[in-house]
Amino acid sequence: MVAQLVLWRHGQTDYNKAGRFQGQVDVPLNATGRAQAAATAPVVAAFGIDSIHSSDLTRARTTAQALADVTGLPVHENPHLRELSVGDWEDLTREEVGARWPDQLEAWNTGQDVRPPGGESRTESTARVVAAIREIVADAGEDETVAVVAHGAVLRGAAEALLGLGTDDTGHLGVMTNCGYGVLTPRRGTWVLRHWSAGEDPGAVA
Repeated sequence: MVAQLVLWRHGQTDYNKAGRFQGQVDVPLNATGRAQAAATAPVVAAFGIDSIHSSDLTRARTTAQALADVTGLPVHENPHLRELSVGDWEDLTREEVGARWPDQLEAWNTGQDVRPPGGESRTESTARVVAAIREIVADAGEDETVAVVAHGAVLRGAAEALLGLGTDDTGHLGVMTNCGYGVLTPRRGTWVLRHWSAGEDPGAVA
């Protein structure tokens, strides 16, 4: 088991700013997002990062590169760390989705395990990302601190799964802010949450 697992969300994109579903659309960071990544990278690096693993989507990869620039470490891209696919909702605002799929969006906003048309459910994306993180952790040394740079919806889902949260009768985590990060440490075969940078919108778009 690694010493620490640092989960870092990418910086802001124009889709984030507009409240637009991006899912697996390869949207780059905007100027604010690049500044967020540059400012936060030294904070994340201070945890003593030994390896960096990133979603291969540009917004995460660029954020990870900011950490690589500080630490001198390579970035290992992993497509299994991509954001939840929201299928036909990608590129649309919440209002546009609500006009076409009002019942599904309402269920999504209340945290139900909705599968957008042509996309993934939260359960499916969580399973994908948790499997990737477990493989990364298994390949790392016991004293290593591993950074995983990815996306808000899947990082929240993965963290809840690792902590045993997120079912109907347990607690939930908030969605990370852009360039927010979480820190988990192992204890007796499970995980302890040490830090979580959550925003204030529980229905934040993926």
